[in-house]
Amino acid sequence: MSARHQAIDVIDHRTRDYRKIALSIALLLAAAAALIGGAFATFTDSVTAGPQAITSGSIKLAVGPTNDAATGATNIAAGDTIAREIDLNSTGATIADKEITLKFTASPSSLMDTDPTNGLQIGIQACSEAWKRTVVGSPPPAFTYTCTPGPTVVKIGGAATTSVSALETTPAKLEELKSLATGGQDYLVFTLTLPAGAPGNFGEVAGVCSGVSGGTEKTENLEGCKSTLTYTFLATQRAAIAQ
Repeated sequence: MSARHQAIDVIDHRTRDYRKIALSIALLLAAAAALIGGAFATFTDSVTAGPQAITSGSIKLAVGPTNDAATGATNIAAGDTIAREIDLNSTGATIADKEITLKFTASPSSLMDTDPTNGLQIGIQACSEAWKRTVVGSPPPAFTYTCTPGPTVVKIGGAATTSVSALETTPAKLEELKSLATGGQDYLVFTLTLPAGAPGNFGEVAGVCSGVSGGTEKTENLEGCKSTLTYTFLATQRAAIAQ
């Protein structure tokens, strides 16, 4: 055999030996990985707790059975009053023990509702039982209400009366209402008043319902004004607690 053939034969044997060694190492590593993986897979645990049922409370206000707020008034003059009964009750106020607020919106709107001084003012009275309502005069359909036990004043943001304008800007708390409690009901009469001093003089101010809010007979005319009011009552949930 020539020297060249011997060199090739030696190289072939060495190559086969290296391959055997590499294959053996790979098999050993694979076996070790399988053992390690299997060991970790057996160290597991699982546990459950509960079930825990959680329900949220509700706040539900309703108007009725008497709701005269949709009955308007026409051709009112300075000094006129407009009384309307609105019964307010709770059908699910399980978490409403903080406050109920009143807010007004007007559409259309006019000086009659936006003027805090010369525009409409509001006061609220409550009766411990349903008011006795009497319809007098036609037209308009004026209502009078009688509370046999005697009415009480419901303060609006701490005051006996306030302007509609103020309640358009910021809702105010209605104090000591029974309808904060579940199943509670309030028999309320809302009385709107156009102040006796509301100015109106076509000879001084041109145009109906025009001029400057809070003005005088020379600068403001509330004649011919038209406002449509919407009452919005909002009940607020009690303070948060740990449960």
